Amino acid sequence: MGNSLKHLKQQLPSLAPKPLLIPPIFSVEPENENLRVFRFADLKKATKKFRQDRVVECEDGSVRKFYKGYIDETTFAPSRRTGTGIAVSVMECDSSRSLQDWMAVVRSLGHISHQNLVNFLGYCCEDNKPLLLVFEYSHKGSLDRHIFGKEEALQWEIRVKIAIGTAQGLAFLHSIKDSPLNRELRMHNIMLDEVQYNAKLFYLESIKPSLINLSLFNVKDNCLDFWTTSLLPDSYKIEEIIDPRLGNDYSANAATQMGTLINQCTAHDTKKRPLMQQVLDGLNYIAEIKD
Repeated sequence: MGNSLKHLKQQLPSLAPKPLLIPPIFSVEPENENLRVFRFADLKKATKKFRQDRVVECEDGSVRKFYKGYIDETTFAPSRRTGTGIAVSVMECDSSRSLQDWMAVVRSLGHISHQNLVNFLGYCCEDNKPLLLVFEYSHKGSLDRHIFGKEEALQWEIRVKIAIGTAQGLAFLHSIKDSPLNRELRMHNIMLDEVQYNAKLFYLESIKPSLINLSLFNVKDNCLDFWTTSLLPDSYKIEEIIDPRLGNDYSANAATQMGTLINQCTAHDTKKRPLMQQVLDGLNYIAEIKD
């Protein structure tokens, strides 16, 4: 499906980051024992003075930068490449965000854990320093790199597995009241682990004055919508839309069923769209088709 999706990528403007600086003598502890409070100096050392790993241009035009580093998995102290990989994100400020808003996000992230969500490890909140959030590092990077980049083409089974993992993560989030997920579900927010291509959602929200209560998120906005909105014509042949790099190495029956599911997920009338659990059931069915 890759090459036929390239036109969906948006060229967003690059904006100079404005880190959210924490004013002195300000208590913002989230009081969550599951989170690690990192020292700024330690994160600076762990990331080799904030060595940039990737940049994500978000749907609202903001830019999010990630810095790669390593920490000891037991002590969380800065470590060399033998440690656990981390991705550090610097929170940026604008007129719609405040420190209190971001700390509310920190509190909510610290209470959610799932095998298909990027693990949130902790944060750094020091006087006159940027607010830093620390996540586990996904060594295979984001899905967009494998679909649009120069990586080896993903096999059909792997693609279906990634879709299933994404759906599992979304189904879990949809089951939580006020889930910290926004509409910014894009390939650059679907991360892949090092060994099995397990999909993990990076689900940090963008805070906006009109959308602080995330229960407003539509549970029928789902993981196939962002891939295919306005892509499929009323009538089409699978071989016309599927990634040509796959050759014939896929089940035509499974691909046809996937197209049907995509059409259901992208229906203009949201009432006709399946719930995420139904999407997950459909994907699991497709994964079993071999002929």
